[in-house]
Amino acid sequence: MDIAKDYLVIIKNFLPSMHQGEKKIAEYILSHPADVINMTIAQLAILLSVADSSIVRFCRLIGLNGFTDLKINLAKNISKSSYPVPEEISLHDDDYSIALKVFSSSIQTLQNTINTLDKEEFHRTVQLLLQAKRIEIYGIGTSATLAQDAYYRFMRIGLPAYAVTDPHISRISASMLDDECVALGISHTGRTKDTIETLQIAKGKGAKIIGITSFYKTPLLDLVDSRLVISSIEADFLKEAVSSRIAHLGLIDSLCTCLIIRRYKQTEPLLDSMTYILNQLRY
Repeated sequence: MDIAKDYLVIIKNFLPSMHQGEKKIAEYILSHPADVINMTIAQLAILLSVADSSIVRFCRLIGLNGFTDLKINLAKNISKSSYPVPEEISLHDDDYSIALKVFSSSIQTLQNTINTLDKEEFHRTVQLLLQAKRIEIYGIGTSATLAQDAYYRFMRIGLPAYAVTDPHISRISASMLDDECVALGISHTGRTKDTIETLQIAKGKGAKIIGITSFYKTPLLDLVDSRLVISSIEADFLKEAVSSRIAHLGLIDSLCTCLIIRRYKQTEPLLDSMTYILNQLRY
């Protein structure tokens, strides 16, 4: 168990993909974390009318060894997880209230993401990018802009990165990779068919797969060698990702900064040159 992670946030991320029995356990824990800390597994099982083994399986599903680990983590993180939940956007909100709620949601998502970020997965991702002969970045729809941003940031520090956002070209691109290449797929839901099918082709060619998404237990994460999962709080009123894009950009910025530091001798002259070139374009 990574005690630095906030498993209340992780449970919220798993919730959409849980079946009915798992949701019953999750929803009680999320609503009564302080009570759960003081319960035995038998007491919780009786209260929820489930088997002890169901609670153990639930704990393992979210990455813990058992109920004791869950209680220890709840006790450590319960106060940290009690940030005010951003209010839902209403049709009757004035413009400033809407802006306030959108900003609040983005701040919450960033905080939750850093509270649950897997240190080993993040380190593994940095290493895969450093070792790659070629980095292909795939994203469709709203994730296309994130893929383009990642490409620009990686390219300008000298990495062999390319962004492909057309579904047809993506498949051709993936078919040309090999075991020295990395395919980085970005999908908020982790269920975008074009991105997943592209990564399947890349994996079949031996490429290492990195996934950036907002949810656990998704088809995207079944393919990856390294995963970065952000914690997303989206308003029901907005069906597409809003605050999650901020966290995805935060992850991309963090990766880029790590790559600059790890390759500083190579990147320093590139950064100086880039600064000079960009200054020529400004008044």
